[in-house]
Amino acid sequence: MLALNRFSYQMKRYTTGISYWTKQQKRGVFGLVCACILLQIAYIVIDIPSAKQTFSKEQLIVFQQRIDSLKAQEKAKQYTISSFNPNFISDYKAYVLGISAEELSRLQSFRETGKYVNSAKEFQEITGVSDSLLSTIAPFFKFPDWVSKKKAGSLEAYDNKSSAKIIKKDLNTVTTEDLLPIRGIGEKLSERILKYRERLGGFSHKKQLSEIYGLSDEVVTEVWKHFDLLSPAHITKIDVNLASKKELSKVPYLSYKEVETLLIFRSEQGNIQSLNELQAIGFSAEKIEQLGWYLKVEK
Repeated sequence: MLALNRFSYQMKRYTTGISYWTKQQKRGVFGLVCACILLQIAYIVIDIPSAKQTFSKEQLIVFQQRIDSLKAQEKAKQYTISSFNPNFISDYKAYVLGISAEELSRLQSFRETGKYVNSAKEFQEITGVSDSLLSTIAPFFKFPDWVSKKKAGSLEAYDNKSSAKIIKKDLNTVTTEDLLPIRGIGEKLSERILKYRERLGGFSHKKQLSEIYGLSDEVVTEVWKHFDLLSPAHITKIDVNLASKKELSKVPYLSYKEVETLLIFRSEQGNIQSLNELQAIGFSAEKIEQLGWYLKVEK
């Protein structure tokens, strides 16, 4: 009982307030509070100087160029680079080689004037690439054979090419590399032309080139200056009245829905006497002309 009373007394002493604290305890707590307040004030009021190092704009530019150059060299080591014509560099190719967007933009602006670079030195003059990057990619530059016959330092060398006699190639057999020298055609457009040719089973009419998305009339005209349909695709026309659904689905100019519509029209109207009758189901005159390259009506 005595132990319980003593415990109750101690608890009451420490929980009823500071009146039971000793003078030494009170001074210790007061000093601690004052120290915390002073430290907080000092942190807010006193501006502790930190060591700063400033660089000029020129130093930062040089430093960034050095970083870009090192990144470019490291990036070039990670990829297997094959020979290429520096006049036809895609955005992705520029990224792989370490050419910045600004440097590529300078090259593209220069190319839009109808001119070409004919040496590594000219490439650097136009783009502004660093010496270290040029030394890394220049060994892979490949220019047309005739460029080496021109006088060194001439930026007009490609323009002089127009005076030579043009031997036209067959558009149905050309490769991507054959199309790249055409003004206005890059890697994407050249690949798109070949894919469309494959879809058609080969070009059978010159009008089909104009159907390719992204090819302007000017570029199409330029293409026909250098190429021709020397071996037009041989298309075996099928009778529109006898063709099965599967056969009609293979016609490049008919979608699945249009095939369904044509078959319903044929079943309701009987034999089609002329492809022009397809205007009744919404086919335009241009589309009917295109279908005439693949379909026929047997009388």
